[in-house]
Amino acid sequence: MSRLGRVLIAGGVDWDMIGRKPKAGEAREILQVNKNRILKICGMDIIVKIATGPNAAHSVFLTDDGDAWVLGRNEKGQLGLGDTDPHPHPMKVPTIYTTVGKKTTNLKFVNAAVGRNHTILIADNGAVYGAGDNKMGQLGNANHKDHPSFVHITSLGKEKGASVACGAEFTMVLSDKGQLWAFGSPEYGQLGNKTNGQYLQQSNRLVHIPQTSPVLVAALKDKVVTQVVCGTNHTLALTDGMVYSWGFGGYGRLGHSKQEDLWSPMPIEQFAGSNKISRATKIAAGSSFSMALDGQNQFWLWGKWKTTGDGGGGTPWMYPRTLYDLNGWSFKGIAGGNVTLFCIPSAEPCTIAWGQGAIHSELGYGEGEARSSTKPDKVRPLEGLAMMDVSCGLGHSLLLCKPGQEKLQDLPKWPLLDVEEHCIECLSAEDEDSMLLCDKCDSGTHLQCTVPRLQAVPDVDWFCQSCTRAKEKNKTKQLGDDGSSSPAVKTSAKRKAPAVKGNSKKNKANRSSDDDDSE
Repeated sequence: MSRLGRVLIAGGVDWDMIGRKPKAGEAREILQVNKNRILKICGMDIIVKIATGPNAAHSVFLTDDGDAWVLGRNEKGQLGLGDTDPHPHPMKVPTIYTTVGKKTTNLKFVNAAVGRNHTILIADNGAVYGAGDNKMGQLGNANHKDHPSFVHITSLGKEKGASVACGAEFTMVLSDKGQLWAFGSPEYGQLGNKTNGQYLQQSNRLVHIPQTSPVLVAALKDKVVTQVVCGTNHTLALTDGMVYSWGFGGYGRLGHSKQEDLWSPMPIEQFAGSNKISRATKIAAGSSFSMALDGQNQFWLWGKWKTTGDGGGGTPWMYPRTLYDLNGWSFKGIAGGNVTLFCIPSAEPCTIAWGQGAIHSELGYGEGEARSSTKPDKVRPLEGLAMMDVSCGLGHSLLLCKPGQEKLQDLPKWPLLDVEEHCIECLSAEDEDSMLLCDKCDSGTHLQCTVPRLQAVPDVDWFCQSCTRAKEKNKTKQLGDDGSSSPAVKTSAKRKAPAVKGNSKKNKANRSSDDDDSE
């Protein structure tokens, strides 16, 4: 993606408890981010890429400068911050430098994906980095140890990554040549290398040998793959409008009218016709279901996408079908989570979502509205807002909203930042109504104190002088005044998480109320 956007979030923020039950005797309420509302994440720079996954309680955000920000569960070091401490609010990943010859530059990240407990980043030079759980070799090396900091996946050799997708415990890297490389858990054949890695130990116990180094998906080596997505244990690939699927076949998620695992890619009949309009243009995967858009931007769905009824465990959709409720709609974006499904319409500025069992308010329907739905419905708080991207995780949902929209300014922010209650330029707390809040740090500045001076509230994101100077200073550190590179270092210092405010004396416009991150 090349367009800039503001990140919105819905769902739970008690990252360590999402998808888990409290221990026996422990009474603990899982926190919701917004009481079934949509909030803007603040404290970060402008974002161009959002990434989470059906099994992930953590997320990654990439900025226009190529920085990576992370938040969420971190028990295996999957945030890549050098620790395993929980980080409930956005944190910047330490800068990684690379040296080619005598020139040292900082890497800029352009793509990302997350699994259950691991994270993969792709740099602008094609280098692939991973952090977190490596028990099944999902980080592409054989030491099977957790990596709390990002490590270069050198086993890819000279292959340059362009895109990436992650299942629960495996990784699929799409190279700049359109080739697929797989590593991690092979248990259901999801790597597409004609095996599930199973063998019988001396104790007559069946085990699956992890694929610790990248293996080429040979069945597609003569194709140019343009997109790859992963569910918990299945994979979809898009090439020339045809959709190939493989891996775990339970509940029909592979779209072949049977519940059989496939160890090698197989084209789905629905998208294999000669008519280009009937072929797919975009694919997505949830934990136990799959989705696609065809040449007319029509929505297709298959697998187990509900818990009960038609489309549920008893009667899953064994092959791609259209959804009656969405007939006549044209879409440009789709995403699937653990139980959630999101669609972004092509023309109308709104968002459609549904999901049975969405207990964490991840649909964001609004206060007083249902948390769960078996049928598609508009997300009311987002009506009138144009979205650019969506990504669904475990118990939470992320949206990338086109900036500069008037209604966007009315959405409350999260987390609530500990900021000064006066203008940071003139230090006066008077004339509060004319204060413009920074879209990163949330500090206020009078319109008449802005530099250069603004005559009206801008219709695009605005940053205070302090944040603007900090960003320019960071660029100067990375490149010297003469344009030369800064000295090589392994990492830069981590940015501290923004201080979360406990009690706000004033509830300014664009700022969430004091109890917004509790149910």
